[in-house]
Amino acid sequence: MTYLRNTLSFLFIILLITGCGQTTTEQQQEQVVTDDIPEEVKIEKALYDDVMDVHDEMMPKMENMMSMKGKLKEKVDLLKEEATQTELVNELEMMIQSLETADEAMMNWMRQFDPETDSLSHEEIVEYYTTQKAKMDSVKVIMVEAIESAAAKLEEL
Repeated sequence: MTYLRNTLSFLFIILLITGCGQTTTEQQQEQVVTDDIPEEVKIEKALYDDVMDVHDEMMPKMENMMSMKGKLKEKVDLLKEEATQTELVNELEMMIQSLETADEAMMNWMRQFDPETDSLSHEEIVEYYTTQKAKMDSVKVIMVEAIESAAAKLEEL
């Protein structure tokens, strides 16, 4: 079963790669081939894609987060030199911490994510990807909140 699943997954990926620019006849032939893929494999692939879609949406924001973190640190350093506005310093430091927490949440998720599911049953794969999607959604919330808060404060400064 694992061999069949791997073979079919490989075939599915090849079809996706070569599918660009095909004529209608070629697309119809491809449809016949993909119709042969077991429903379980289609479900597993869709769940994996859901997880990776959120990851791929958020990953480019990591650089922006680090840039904002740097700008906030510069402002904190300047305010500390002036020894004024300690409330603002504390607020900016909390935002920096939020950005660091968001960064660490993404890093932790990536370290624990293991898409190698060959030894798992269909039910275990579905459960794994469903859990991973929930985790990635949580990471997204943390990142979005930290980014929006920091961006708003930087515009205000």
